[in-house]
Amino acid sequence: MATAVLMPRLGLTMDEGTIIRWLVQLGSEVARGEAIAEIETDKATAVIEAETAGTLGPIFFSEGTSVPVGQVIAYLVAPGEEVPDPGPPAASPVAIDEVVSEHRAPAPVPRLERGAAPASPRARRLADELRVDLSKVVGSGPRGRIIEEDVRRAAERSSQSTKQAAAQTTAASGQVTPLRGMRKAAAERMVNSFTTAPHFYLSVEADASALLERRESLLPRIAEQSGVRLTVSDLLIEIAAQTLQEYPEASAVWADGGVRRLDTINVGLAVATDRGLVVPVLDDVNHKSLREIAVRRRALTEKARAGSLTLRDLEGGGFTISNLGMFAVDRFSAIINPPQAAILAVGRIKERPFVANGQLTVRPTMCLTMSVDHRILDGAEAARFLGRLVALVEEPSRADFTGAP
Repeated sequence: MATAVLMPRLGLTMDEGTIIRWLVQLGSEVARGEAIAEIETDKATAVIEAETAGTLGPIFFSEGTSVPVGQVIAYLVAPGEEVPDPGPPAASPVAIDEVVSEHRAPAPVPRLERGAAPASPRARRLADELRVDLSKVVGSGPRGRIIEEDVRRAAERSSQSTKQAAAQTTAASGQVTPLRGMRKAAAERMVNSFTTAPHFYLSVEADASALLERRESLLPRIAEQSGVRLTVSDLLIEIAAQTLQEYPEASAVWADGGVRRLDTINVGLAVATDRGLVVPVLDDVNHKSLREIAVRRRALTEKARAGSLTLRDLEGGGFTISNLGMFAVDRFSAIINPPQAAILAVGRIKERPFVANGQLTVRPTMCLTMSVDHRILDGAEAARFLGRLVALVEEPSRADFTGAP
C-alpha cells in the first residue's frame, strides 16, 4: 500500500504547517530518509523526510498552502502500488507545473467548498482570485467538472453593483495582505496572550554606568577569545539568569490551569527577522559564562535571521528579554510570550538627568519595564524580582556570576 506523507506535529502548540517548497519533483524517486518538503510551523522551519522509498505523487497541496496537522499532503508509491483515497478534507492532486516552479511561488490551492462540484486546480485558483463561490458554479467539463471558463462566466454574471461595492471597499480600506507562517502564528499567540493573561507592568529607570563599564572592560577579552562582540543584551541575559536563580518563581509557566516551575533557567531573546518576530532560547544560562552566553546568543541570532532555527532552539523558555534600545526606543511595554510568567522590555541607554547620592547629575540610564502574568506572580513578587535585577544592573559586582567571563 502507498505510504501517506502527513503534515507532522512538531510541537504541542502546532495546529497547522505551511508548505514552503517541495524539495523533490513530482514523479521523482525518493530514498528513505530523504527530505521531500520544507515546511514552516508556528515557530520555525523544518523538513519532512520520506519514511519509505518510493515515487513522490500525487501531491495534494502546492507551495504556500497551510495544512492542518495530520492531513495527507502527498503519497510515496512503490512500483505496482495503488494510491488510496486520502479522504476529506484533501484537495484534488496538483499538477506538476502548479507545484514546483523556479520562477514563481505557486498560489495556495484552496479546498473544495462543501457542496461544490469537482474543480480543476486552475479553476479553484481562479475562483479564489475572483472570489467566486464554487458551490454556485455549474461545471461544463467531463462529469460536471468545473473548469476555468466556468469560473470566468460566473464572475462575469456578477452584478455591476456588487463589483462597484467591492471596488469602493478596496479603495477605502487599501489592499489586505493575509498573514502567513510565523507572522500569522505570532499574531495569534500575541492576541491570545494579551486577551487571556492578566498583564500588569512594572517600570524603573536604572543607572547603566556600571553596566557599560563592565562591557567595555570585558569586550576586548571576549572578542579575542571567541570572535564575538559583547552586547548589552548578553549582560542582561547573564543578570536575568542570576536573578531567576534567586527568584525561581519568576521562571515559571502557566500550564493546565496552574503554575509549573521549570527545572532549568532558560532565557529567551526576542529577535526581529524578515519572516517575523522569533524568540530563540538560551538554555541553562545560570551555568554558562558570559563568553558562552555571547557565543550562543550570536549563533541563535544568526540562525533566526537565516530562517534556520529548529524547534529545539525555540522551546523551554521561562523568561524573555526584548531589547529595542538599538532602535532608539526609550521605553515600551512588551506582550508576554506565552506561557511564560514575564517579559522584560529594555529601552535604549541614554544620558539623562539622574539623582545619585542626593545630587542631581547626568548619567547613562535605561528604562526597564517588566510585563507580568498576574496568575503566576503577584505585584510584590514581581517587584522584588525587578528590584534585584536592577540592583545587579547598577552594581554587577554584587552578583555571583558563574565562571570566568
